[in-house]
Formats: sequence, C-alpha cells, structure tokens
Amino acid sequence: MFQVSEEKYTTSLKEIRDLVDRLNATISSKDIEEWKNHLDSTYLKKYSDAVFLKAVSNDSAVLKQYSIRLKTLKDYFEWVVVPSRSKVMVDEIRFVDEERVEAYTLIKNQKILLYQLKLYGKEWKISFW
Repeated sequence: MFQVSEEKYTTSLKEIRDLVDRLNATISSKDIEEWKNHLDSTYLKKYSDAVFLKAVSNDSAVLKQYSIRLKTLKDYFEWVVVPSRSKVMVDEIRFVDEERVEAYTLIKNQKILLYQLKLYGKEWKISFW
C-alpha cells in the first residue's frame, strides 16, 4: 500500500466523501450527463466498449436473470450504476499512488470497492485501471 501523510489521507477522505455524496444525488436523479462529468477518459473508453459491456452482461447473474444486454455507457449507467451506487457511503480509502485512490464501503465487515478515483489537479474523477 502506498503511504501518505495522515493529513493527506484525512483531507482526501473528506474530498472523496463529498464527491460521493454529490454522485449519490446525481445517480439518484438519473442524470447521466452530470455523472459523465465525473468520469475520466480511461473510464469512459472502457465502459463504452462493446466487448467489455458484453462481458459485464455475461458475468452478472442479475442482468442475465432479466435478459439485459448492456450495449452502451447509458445502458451501464441505467442498469448497473443507478441500482448499485445511488446510496453508497465511503468508509475507507486506499492510495495506490500519489494520484490514484480506491474508495471502499464496509458491508458486514467486508470491504467492497466502490470507486477507483484519480486526481486531476484538485478534482477527483472516477477512473479505471
């Protein structure tokens, strides 16, 4: 694990919690355009890729159960993001390096990865690596 100062951890945790609160509101209101403003180009490219979305569709028991086939980023937002990320809370973050963080929630004492985030200047964006 990449080590940062306690001050940087505390400051970053607060910034990320604030971001996730805003994201929760955006996702709850199903505002895909505002949500996309919080994504970096790596995430946009990956989650717009038809091959990747097909794999997500095939790997998800819930999507298979309802015969849902993800074909676009909009499909991913509506069928995956909205149901799973509209009321999440960040309990912990882990720095991967100076600019990349993984944000976790705790469910039944298990850490669940919510977001991979990358810092662009002073703005955290949802990323993928």
